[in-house]
Amino acid sequence: MSNYFERLKKKIKLKKFDSKQPYGAWVFVLLLNMIGFAGYFFLKINNIQLGN
Repeated sequence: MSNYFERLKKKIKLKKFDSKQPYGAWVFVLLLNMIGFAGYFFLKINNIQLGN
């Protein structure tokens, strides 16, 4: 049973970010997703339907 918890800890443990990661690309993707969700909720609140 203790082996199970050790393996679980290894899987849950946060890993260090690679210094070679393109942070600008990740910021762009996250920002684009936030804008998309904001637009979706704006359309829902104002009862605007796209399409037929």
